[in-house]
Amino acid sequence: MLENTTKSKSLILVTLLVMLVLAAAGVLIQTVNVLLLVLAGVLFGIFVNGIAGWLTKHTPLPYIASYLLIVTLMLVGGGLGVFYLGSQTVQRADQLGSELQSAVKKATDQLSEVGVDKESLQESFELKKMLSDQGKSALLGLLSGMRSVGSAITAMFVILFVGLYAAYEPDLYRTGILKLVPMRKRERGAEVLKQLNEALSGWIVGRLMSMAIVGVLTSIGLAVLGVPLPVTLGVVAALLTFIPNFGPLLAAVPQIMLALNVGSDTVVYVIVLNLALQGIESYVITPMIQRHEVTLPPILTIAAQLLMGVVVGVVGIMMAAPLVVVIMVFVQMLYVEDQLGDPHPGSLTSDA
Repeated sequence: MLENTTKSKSLILVTLLVMLVLAAAGVLIQTVNVLLLVLAGVLFGIFVNGIAGWLTKHTPLPYIASYLLIVTLMLVGGGLGVFYLGSQTVQRADQLGSELQSAVKKATDQLSEVGVDKESLQESFELKKMLSDQGKSALLGLLSGMRSVGSAITAMFVILFVGLYAAYEPDLYRTGILKLVPMRKRERGAEVLKQLNEALSGWIVGRLMSMAIVGVLTSIGLAVLGVPLPVTLGVVAALLTFIPNFGPLLAAVPQIMLALNVGSDTVVYVIVLNLALQGIESYVITPMIQRHEVTLPPILTIAAQLLMGVVVGVVGIMMAAPLVVVIMVFVQMLYVEDQLGDPHPGSLTSDA
C-alpha cells in the first residue's frame, strides 16, 4: 500500500513538472513573439530616424521638425497607398477570382491528361464535402480569419508606435540602456550600440534596395509575358523580398497560378523569370549592396529562419535576418574582440 502511494505521488510530481515545463515553454514563446515585434518596431524607428537625421543634416530644419515632416508624409502616403490598393483589390477581386478559378481548372485538366481521371477527382472532392461539416468549417474559418486579421492589425500598431517613440527620442533610450552597463564599460557599450545601429541601418537599406529592384523587374517581366495583374504581383514580390531566401519562393506561387491561365509555355517562362531574378538578386544585387552595407552568412540566416519559423511562426521567419545581425554584432564585439582579443575580427559593414 505504501509503495503504491509513493508511486502515485511520483507520478503526480512528474505530471506537475511536465505541465510546468509546458507552461514555461508557452510563456517563453509568447515572450519571444513580443520581443520580435519590439525588434521590428526598433527597425522601423531606425529607418525613420535615419531619414529624419539625413534631412536635418542637409536642410536648416531641426530634428524634431524633420521627424514630424517625415512621419506626416509617411502616414499620408501610407493611407493613400492603402486606399489605392484597397480600391484596386475591390475592383479586381472578381477578375482575380475568375483568373484563379481558370488556373485551377486548367491544372485539373492537365492532371487528367497525364492519367488522373477528372471524374475521380470530382468524386473525391464531393466525398470530402459530404464527410465534412460545411457550416462548422465555414464558421471556424471565419473566426480564424478574424483572429489572424486582428493579430496582424495589433502587431502593426505595436511596430508603428514602438518605432515612432524610438525615433522621436533615440538618445533617451540609448542613455537608458547604457545606464544598465557598469561605469567602466559604458564607453565600450556606446561603441556596441553605435555599431549595432549602423549594422541594422545597413541591413534595412539593403533590403529596401533589393525589394525595389525585384519588384520593378518582376512587374516588367510579367507584363512582357502577358501574365495578368503584373503590377500587383510585382508589389507582392517586392514585399516578400523582405524575407531573405524564402520570400522569392512564396512570391512565385501566385505568379505561376495566374500564368496557368495564359498557357503552359508561360508557366515555364515565369519559372525561368523567377530563377533569373533570384540569381540576379543573390549574385549581383545583394553582393553590390553588401559592399557598403551588411553581409550575412547565408547558412546562418537560413538556419535562423528555420529555427524561428518552427518556434514562433511567420514572424520569426521575417525577423530572423535582423536578429542574426544583432547576434553577429554582439559576438564579434563582445566575444571575438573583447574576450578573444582579436583586433581584426571582420565587420558587418565595409567601405571597400
